[in-house]
Amino acid sequence: MKRNWELIRKILVAIENLETIQQAVADTDIAGYAPEVVSYHMMLLYEAKLIKASCHSSSGGVVTCTASQLTWAGHEFLDKIRSQGMWNKTLVFLRDKGIDLSFDTIKAAAAQVASNIISS
Repeated sequence: MKRNWELIRKILVAIENLETIQQAVADTDIAGYAPEVVSYHMMLLYEAKLIKASCHSSSGGVVTCTASQLTWAGHEFLDKIRSQGMWNKTLVFLRDKGIDLSFDTIKAAAAQVASNIISS
């Protein structure tokens, strides 16, 4: 399964929008995406230490995840890509440079885009 950066951003924003740590984002809470796709991306975010999540496998091998919190690193990453405008500019910047989307390149590009905006 391919990593979907739009979905990743939506998951991070949804978790940030939780009002208490007793709440969680379920794999069925992200509109327009199949629960198994959302769970897969939550699992990736958990493995990257960007979120706190609980993932379980059924006997049939289906993984189900719920996410309850962003980690410090998750907050820092989301701060760089939260605004739709900043996100779009970051993607355009990377595509114009011919750079593949990865966690590190997105972080670096978002920082560069922000720096360009600030110095303008």
